[in-house]
Amino acid sequence: MKPRLVALHGFLGKGSDWDAVRAASKAGLAWSCPDLFGRGAATFDAPDVDGPCWLAGYSLGARLALAWMQKDPARWRGALLLSVNPGNFQTDAERAARRQADEMWAAAFADAPWAEVVARWHNQPVLAAGYVPQRDECDFNRQALAGALRNFSTADQFTDPLRLPARLTWMAGARDGKFTALQTSMREAGFPGTFLVVEQAGHRLLAEAPDAVAAALDDLVA
Repeated sequence: MKPRLVALHGFLGKGSDWDAVRAASKAGLAWSCPDLFGRGAATFDAPDVDGPCWLAGYSLGARLALAWMQKDPARWRGALLLSVNPGNFQTDAERAARRQADEMWAAAFADAPWAEVVARWHNQPVLAAGYVPQRDECDFNRQALAGALRNFSTADQFTDPLRLPARLTWMAGARDGKFTALQTSMREAGFPGTFLVVEQAGHRLLAEAPDAVAAALDDLVA
C-alpha cells in the first residue's frame, strides 16, 4: 500500500494548488488534497484516513497541520510545513492586534465585493511581489473563509515543540523576510526538524518553487 499524504492549501486556496508539486514528486504517495473552502466545506476537522500518514501544509494549511499533530500526534508520521507562522505571540497587545486584523479581513470576505477584497488580499506586502493566482467567487464558501479568520486566528494558536514529531521539514522563500525570520526563531527555540530556505522564491512556494517543494517532500518521506 502506498504511504498516504494529506496536503492542505492556504487561505483563499484550493486543493489543486498542490498539483505542480504532486506532479514533480517521485515518492509514490497516495495524495489527498481537500478543498477547505469549497462551496460545501466548513470544517477543519482532520479527515478519517487510515494512519499513520504524512501531512503537508502551506501557510494556513501548515498551521492546521500543526494543530492536528499536537491534538493526535500518533496519527501522523511527520509533515512538510511551508511558509508557516506557529503563533506563540508573546504579548496581549500582539494577540489583540492580530485578532483585530483578522476580524477586518473576515468582515470583508463575508460581505465586500469579491474582486475588491481579493485584490486587497493579494496586495498585502507578504504576497504582493510574487505569483498571483486566479480566484473565482463561485469556487468558495465565503462564510467558511470568514469563519476561518475568526475561529482559527494565528492570535489563538500556540505550538508546543515538545508535542511535534521529529520528522518535520520547514520551508520559506528567501524573498519572504517575515517567514524566514520566523524559521530562524523556531530553530533557535528548539523546534524539531530540518529548516530550508528556497532561493529566488517568496511566500507562495507551491507556485513559485514546486520542484524544490517536491524534492523536500520526497526526502522527508524516504
